[in-house]
Amino acid sequence: MGTESGRVTRRAPRPGPAVGPSRREILFDSAARQLNRDGVRDTMLHDLAAGLSLSRAALYYYIDDREDLVFQVYRRSCELLARALGQAVNEERGALGVVQGFASRILAPGQPQIAAMTELGLLREDDRATVLALFEGVVARLGDVLDAGMKRGEIRPLESDIVARTLISMIHSVPQIFNFPTALGAEGEGDFIALLKTVMAHGWASDRRRVIRPLAIDLDPLRAARVSAFDRQGLAASKREQILIAASDLFNRKGVDATSMDDIAAVLGATKRTLYQHVGDKRALVTACLERSFAITAAIQAQGEAHQAAGAKALDVMIAVLRASAETWLCDDIIPMRVGRGFDAHDPADKARLADYIDGLGQRFLGYAERLREQGEIRPEIDVVALLPVFPTVAAWLSKGLVHIPPPQRPFVAAEVVDVHRLGIAPL
Repeated sequence: MGTESGRVTRRAPRPGPAVGPSRREILFDSAARQLNRDGVRDTMLHDLAAGLSLSRAALYYYIDDREDLVFQVYRRSCELLARALGQAVNEERGALGVVQGFASRILAPGQPQIAAMTELGLLREDDRATVLALFEGVVARLGDVLDAGMKRGEIRPLESDIVARTLISMIHSVPQIFNFPTALGAEGEGDFIALLKTVMAHGWASDRRRVIRPLAIDLDPLRAARVSAFDRQGLAASKREQILIAASDLFNRKGVDATSMDDIAAVLGATKRTLYQHVGDKRALVTACLERSFAITAAIQAQGEAHQAAGAKALDVMIAVLRASAETWLCDDIIPMRVGRGFDAHDPADKARLADYIDGLGQRFLGYAERLREQGEIRPEIDVVALLPVFPTVAAWLSKGLVHIPPPQRPFVAAEVVDVHRLGIAPL
């Protein structure tokens, strides 16, 4: 590191000897895999060095610190996305062919693994701006492909920016799904990628022209309550809720290990003592945020089950639940903690509960899918078990806070995101 006019500046990338680029690629690929599996962890550099049989000095030949490593991996991932999309644009015919070719190239066996960029909030401001500029360039180019496809009648009418982000989110999800401890086995990755491309193009719905009956899911009970200044007990509960929302947002953006109690206190304009008083230490805070996310999901599911008990169709119920779940990421007064990321950053008790929760959630959606199959709402060739991991992938990008959606537009955005996997992008 050096200084220029008193400002800390990053060293230029080191050219290294002839073996440098190869070793650098191995390092960044290993780091991408670790980020997809565990998120940013305090032990990240130690684990990488040990896994690659590198000394810490050798590791620091390529990077400055943990934040620099994450920056370089994210930048490399954006460059890989841009290259794969550029090749697809130049070599494939039609917008649909470009989208599927893009997915095929970036997810091809033997290709470097891309990182999902779920801890952008960890990066220094200038590094974050660099990564976001590269990423937004990919989104804009894919959006242009979709816009051109709509004009030529190759793509159904859709909101190109939202759908471009959703398609990239689905691509990003593949390494994460197959790195997660409770996920599908690695031997099924090729089949899953094929299914994902099918869903991107044509969705899974048997009748893509089927009109969804809008079922109301009330999110108001999930919002931070407004209480009277004279309600001491209500004020204490409100402060706790605000702490959990702020912590969940930071955990989503920076990762669990990389977010300190000081970070959370600074966002709230509070002291760490206030956090300890209302929630406890960081481990208790993480547990509370997880439990709150579980409760939010359970509340949405309960409303869906009430609709089903009243005679609603399974498809209408599932779409209502998925849309409501997606919308919670956009609400500043809800923001659940994203579960399933940074699995090993949790303590053993939380990991066990998290695994049980994800398994239970999968079983619920499997129940929805089986009812859809019984009612003829899913095409016969779609494997409903393999389809389950697709459901959370489409809305994952909403938790990153990359775009601000005004409240009146949030239901529309949530519906547009969910319709990507129900309908795909091909003409109806």
